[in-house]
Amino acid sequence: MKRVATITFITHFVTSGIALAVPLALLERGVSLVEIGMVLSILPMIFLTVRVVFAAIADQIGWSPIFLLNSINLTLATSIYLYAKSPLEFAIGKIFEGFSISAFWAVGRTATYVLSPGREARESTKIIATASIGGALGGALTGFIMSIMGVNMAFTILTITSMIQVYPTILLWKIGRNKSKLNLLKALKALDPRGKEWNFWYISIIMAVNSLSRYPLFNLVLPVYMAKEIKYSYMEIGFITMLYQLTSSITIYTTLKLPLSLTRAILQSIIYFIACISIPNFLNVLPIIMMIMAFADGLGARFYETIIAKAVRNKRETISIDIGILHVPMRIFESTALIIFGFIVEIFGYEVVFIISGLAYILYSIQSYLESKER
Repeated sequence: MKRVATITFITHFVTSGIALAVPLALLERGVSLVEIGMVLSILPMIFLTVRVVFAAIADQIGWSPIFLLNSINLTLATSIYLYAKSPLEFAIGKIFEGFSISAFWAVGRTATYVLSPGREARESTKIIATASIGGALGGALTGFIMSIMGVNMAFTILTITSMIQVYPTILLWKIGRNKSKLNLLKALKALDPRGKEWNFWYISIIMAVNSLSRYPLFNLVLPVYMAKEIKYSYMEIGFITMLYQLTSSITIYTTLKLPLSLTRAILQSIIYFIACISIPNFLNVLPIIMMIMAFADGLGARFYETIIAKAVRNKRETISIDIGILHVPMRIFESTALIIFGFIVEIFGYEVVFIISGLAYILYSIQSYLESKER
């Protein structure tokens, strides 16, 4: 599990840095918010299709070779960003980044479940916390380097870091490698979503609602809002990103043993919603607001992992595929939301986006509580 945690940490260190650097680099080049949203929407669309294919392959040949694909594609993506100048070149980088993240999440939970039988939800929640810590440090360091030495140096360091990830991946090769040969036809047949129970798709929609409350907000709207409207420096944006991720991960770790109660669901809903709508009105205390949001986000993480574990329970032979299919509606939401939220900001302003994000988290909290209660 330590090696899986290491890969998780490095992957999210790099991708968090990318999430901060790419929209700000495009903004610096005079690209509009809508165009930035279109570039960023490529990643979830790639994720939508490629993840399930990687998952089908992993269920035959094992999960460790897919982890290696994550490292290779992440290195290629950061290398492209290093030299990218136009939106088209950044879009190409997003394609490789999409392959990387698809590979990681195609087998990330599979590796965790296989290595921790009987403790799936708990260990997966720990891995999410590890991802938050990696993301916190990656965002903070990237913002610092961009402020001091520029965006190119930031992408150089992210490229080197992604190369380091190859080492723990190789150490896991034998553990996660199956001896069976790849049967591509069988793999493609396994992707057939027909026959999934209604509850499987309901959980999938809950996950999509959760993503709607957070993904476009943190991957497009907030970085641009802080840079364009508040005039924060890259270092300040990176620092706030770090505060959010660290607060979220600490909350996840410290609340692991607390029950998934109605009180918890209501509390996280109210806190997140109030924090969201407070952002444009209390800019002088934005770091504190972000920490409050992160606390609510951390409270909701175990609900998320619990309903996923429920959806794929007793499906060891097709676990990677099932987890991949489970995320399909979520990726559709993410890809379209990035573009739609860009238009909403252009037409109605940022406040509407903050309200939508808060309401979506309330809906997610209620749905996930009810679903986790029926275990």
